[in-house]
Amino acid sequence: MNEFDYSPIRENFLEQCHKINEENVPEVGSRSFDDFNELVDKSDFNLCVAKDNSPLGYIICFQNNKNTNEYMDQIYHKNYREIRKRVDSFLYVDRIVIDSKYRNKKLASSLYYKAIDFAKKNSLANLAAEINLLPRINTPSFNFHKKFEFVEIDTIKYADDYKVSLQKMII
Repeated sequence: MNEFDYSPIRENFLEQCHKINEENVPEVGSRSFDDFNELVDKSDFNLCVAKDNSPLGYIICFQNNKNTNEYMDQIYHKNYREIRKRVDSFLYVDRIVIDSKYRNKKLASSLYYKAIDFAKKNSLANLAAEINLLPRINTPSFNFHKKFEFVEIDTIKYADDYKVSLQKMII
């Protein structure tokens, strides 16, 4: 029997997934519970990894399509909008987080492989993401994305304390 279970982020997992998110700021952006719930609801692909019915991490992604573009414009999602200017066919990884106690067990990789499968099934050519450079460089994220052969397509500095590396992986 598999030690870990995978399922879309169900209502009973929302609170714990949000808690994991907030424990990992600034590597991922902070969100109110309601905003986090809306991200999950509006996402094109989301998946939670759990053990004994307890979430250990998750991924939330958005496909480049009309509904997503309208939503991302509505919430003024800077990074998604910048990627959309540079890449046509993509699945954008808005956030991926693994509880610190369960890292280095290949859970993030397994979530990425499942996102890649979703992208392939939907004829998307790229997986896209951003990595924080400021307020501090997210070195673990750089190393993780390098393993998946992501390449930097640009860097964007929004403020003196906020800069990101836009990345993509050809599927």
